[in-house]
Amino acid sequence: MPTDRAETTLNGKKFAARGSAKSCHPHGHGHAPRAHSPASENPAWLFFRRWAANPVSIASITPSAPSLGRLMARHVRREADEIVVEYGGGTGAITKALLDSGIPASRLFVIERDKELHAYMTAKFPGVTVLLGDVKDVRTLLPPQWVGKVGTIVCGIPMILIPTEAQRQIMDEAYAVMPRGRRFLAFTYSFRSPLRRQALGLAGKRLGWAMSNIPPAAVWGYTRD
Repeated sequence: MPTDRAETTLNGKKFAARGSAKSCHPHGHGHAPRAHSPASENPAWLFFRRWAANPVSIASITPSAPSLGRLMARHVRREADEIVVEYGGGTGAITKALLDSGIPASRLFVIERDKELHAYMTAKFPGVTVLLGDVKDVRTLLPPQWVGKVGTIVCGIPMILIPTEAQRQIMDEAYAVMPRGRRFLAFTYSFRSPLRRQALGLAGKRLGWAMSNIPPAAVWGYTRD
């Protein structure tokens, strides 16, 4: 929890953790506090805290259910010379589903712009490349050798809340790193498409529902030819 971190580190100086019977002593008496790992924080609490701080950028107050992750993973390309890029890793619910489906960690890149979530994801998934930044900058965030070799983009950000021109910028940049015809996956809690297909020059369809997600979520797949 955030209070634990505040009690153990303040302005670079270490203090005893809450509940410790002894404090740190310069001559070695007592016990030094354990280093706090970002991955040790409860993911549901972390997700809620970050949602409360920026509700427009995070789709829900709770992490995605495993069923939603599995549904998205079923529609991901798995070519040996391509990578998968996830937009908005959150606390890693979709990331875990992608890895569990057999996608190698070395071929999975996650873009997360929230610094706390980025630190959590980096600690939780050490084999995955977690990039700190905005998805609109995907072309500069990805290593140059993978630009043009993205097989699927899996989007976890609430596209339905984003204005059309911002959606256009995101999709133009997505298809700057992903060949035309490749699929952009997004989920929504709405019955309608989260992307303005006609305005953005996209073909798209609903691929299925994850009814056990809270709330139930539909997965859409989009292509641009």
